[in-house]
Amino acid sequence: MSNQNLKLIIIEGIPEDTVLKVLLDLYMVVFDDAISNFFIKRIETKEDIISIIAYNEGEVVGFKIGYKYNKTTFYSWVGGVLPNYRRRGIGKKLAEKQEKIVKEKGYIKLRTKSMNHFKPMILMNVKNGFDIIQVYTNEKGKQKIVFEKEI
Repeated sequence: MSNQNLKLIIIEGIPEDTVLKVLLDLYMVVFDDAISNFFIKRIETKEDIISIIAYNEGEVVGFKIGYKYNKTTFYSWVGGVLPNYRRRGIGKKLAEKQEKIVKEKGYIKLRTKSMNHFKPMILMNVKNGFDIIQVYTNEKGKQKIVFEKEI
């Protein structure tokens, strides 16, 4: 697959039900610990939510979702690429598109989180100019790594 066949669709605000189902289906496939109610509640309650869906020849292959963290910072919350389409630059294209959109909206920082067992995500964040600004253990006992970059 070349990235010339890749089409990115941007949805600002809460997606309509059919699009929300596409995003939820992707989320459930990409993350083995996915909780559908948590995903939907987060999308329905956050401000300035932006979703990007990647299509390859009409097939949904990846997504990226974020929302307003504060007045100056956009939080890149969740995203992923279907296993058969990984290591083809799709995640990078999604990240670049998200960064471009939020910069145009006036945000000056981009923030995201990951965990140590998601090594490809950690590497991608560092390669894309993010700095590690914090490491903490959440209420479920999982260690989280917080990344931030100026855009």
